[in-house]
Amino acid sequence: MRRATLDALERAFSRVADASIASRASSSRARPFGTVRFTRTHEIIRERNVALDGATTYEIGMAERAFDIIGDVRAIETRRAVGERARAGETLLEITWRGFRRTASDELYHARWANAEGKREIPAPFDCVVREINAGAVQDPYGNVRGPETTLIVVEAREGAGARLMDDEAYETFVEAEEIAEADAANQSYP
Repeated sequence: MRRATLDALERAFSRVADASIASRASSSRARPFGTVRFTRTHEIIRERNVALDGATTYEIGMAERAFDIIGDVRAIETRRAVGERARAGETLLEITWRGFRRTASDELYHARWANAEGKREIPAPFDCVVREINAGAVQDPYGNVRGPETTLIVVEAREGAGARLMDDEAYETFVEAEEIAEADAANQSYP
């Protein structure tokens, strides 16, 4: 029994030492895994994994502001297949949506709304290769695309490709400025 206990302790200490070495090796990166960034077109980009060769996988979805703008996702069409390369700005997915638009208000601030629908492209935020497409979202977007937590597509790019995108603070500032500009434009249309 004593030998079994000593063997178990030795294995445990070995795992702790291995984890300590791995921790020191990964801490030299000086940035956390899982970094979240945003684009000016309201995509949320989550860093998923950095490989030893420096290739990084990123999950791409739509930020909350995108849903505020478009409403419900009704269909998703893929524009790039798994394994295909895309240059920054090229369309990865096309979203068909349906929602409401504020069309006018009267002097008592009663808003008037109209049905609206359209298409929205999800562009590649940087040069990348498509690694996964959320098949559930493509097959049943109305049932499976729930918000910013839904990953629509996974891409691979060089390490640090997302570094020039906006962080949380910069994105919040960007959205606030956009909302103020929209409110100013709406106010100018009042009689």
